[in-house]
Amino acid sequence: MASYSDRQIAYALLRFALGVNFFGHGLVRVITGDQKFAEGTIRGFQHSPLPEMLVTPIAYAIPFIELALGLGLILGLFSRAAFVCGALFMSLLTFGSTMKSDFGAAGGQLLYSLVFFVLLALRTENTLSVDAHLGRRSSV
Repeated sequence: MASYSDRQIAYALLRFALGVNFFGHGLVRVITGDQKFAEGTIRGFQHSPLPEMLVTPIAYAIPFIELALGLGLILGLFSRAAFVCGALFMSLLTFGSTMKSDFGAAGGQLLYSLVFFVLLALRTENTLSVDAHLGRRSSV
């Protein structure tokens, strides 16, 4: 078995914890009804300047985006793409939160963005991952 540094283990644990968080968000929303989640989200944006025709497809997609990102993060699979897509996803959610003046949620989403930044910036530590096992650490 390979010997891993504390930094590599810490990196894997942060990536894993973020993945569990995202996967859990998506899973509970699918199990309890993605339509129920989407309808609640759409209602939450009724008094925002965003049109319902823009909010609706995003609201239905969120649980599945969370599931996919979460699984990629847990496994360390397509890590670079997961970090970039996750940061862009958080930017989208942050924009939505600010459009409905939910600045508390926007602040929390900024914390997620920071974690994605750290994981991307320190990706050379991503040695406990499927990507590293497949030799894809530098390009994916």
